Amino acid sequence: MIYLGRCVFKTSFTLSTFMNKKILLVLVAVAIFFGIGYYMWPQDAASHELLHPTTKYAIWAFVLGGVSAISLPLGAIAGITFKPRPSITAAMTAFGAGALLAALSVELIAPTVMEIVGQAESPTHMAHDKKHAFFTMGALIIGCILGGLLFFVLDDALNSKGGFMRKVSTVIAYFKTKKNRDIEEEVNDSVHILESAEVQKEGEEHKSGAMAIWLGLLIDGIPESFVIGAGFLTILSVKLGAGVEPEFSSLIPYTLMAGLFLSNFPEALGSSIGMKKQGMSTGKIIMLWMSLVLIVAIGSTVGYFLGAEVPHEVEIAIEGLAAGAMLTMIAQTMIPEAVHIGGHKVVGLSVLIGYLSAVAFKLLE
Repeated sequence: MIYLGRCVFKTSFTLSTFMNKKILLVLVAVAIFFGIGYYMWPQDAASHELLHPTTKYAIWAFVLGGVSAISLPLGAIAGITFKPRPSITAAMTAFGAGALLAALSVELIAPTVMEIVGQAESPTHMAHDKKHAFFTMGALIIGCILGGLLFFVLDDALNSKGGFMRKVSTVIAYFKTKKNRDIEEEVNDSVHILESAEVQKEGEEHKSGAMAIWLGLLIDGIPESFVIGAGFLTILSVKLGAGVEPEFSSLIPYTLMAGLFLSNFPEALGSSIGMKKQGMSTGKIIMLWMSLVLIVAIGSTVGYFLGAEVPHEVEIAIEGLAAGAMLTMIAQTMIPEAVHIGGHKVVGLSVLIGYLSAVAFKLLE
């Protein structure tokens, strides 16, 4: 009984610590977001007449973007509150990398390749001639290359301004490339890399470090937001072309949404642990992630409108741009982060499980 009482007391204390005012505000904001989304899309014939179809579909794209990114503040809360072991954080980060790989390969690359080889109908109903295949494949490849280069350049620029402090992998890479030092060997095993005196001193020299960290997280999130809107538009075009009045559930790109949602959670979890170790307040961390939820939702809406206005090849190039940026991010930050935190043993299988988990959502379509 005494042991049980202690457990109850510890649990109560943990919950009281968790449910502070700032986190409560975040949870309220999340509830409001979903509430607005629920009431804004039409539920009956009368409400269908209140919204122009374009407005209705734009709202749906906004909601989808927000839902895919809502796991960011949830992951941040989990990381700050429960402080999982490094091996668990590494496994979840690798799982997220696998899920994101599935999203970009199944939803971004595969549809274009199938269209090129003639196994899928073009959204523009163009004939599958060699000229069309050449321009489409060229747009995809050029977009992927530009996306990878863009992420690399922006990531490097932001890291030089203090953005490297957002992750363990970026800290290690920064010291190796900019300082020619192996910070892993210099730091005692009992001290977390982000808490070491050398890293803290380097971070203090960058007065705009917090903004650079936020911008670094932003460049991770912008590509996925455009892809959600474009993917939503592709499914919508197919439904409307078949003369079907689509429902919201029939327009969800499940594999893409699952991949982004599952990758965002460990991404925020691991990054928030690092931010907290740097001394950043809980409220500030949560607000950083909440602002990204709003930006991703807006970006998804922009992606929907942009996809409706530009030629098909340009849309393919934009999707390639996003795919290239996401793949570069996975290889440059997510997988190295998992290896640095938990070692190589937990990474391989975790990536595989994450990949298969996201692919399995294709059964819902």
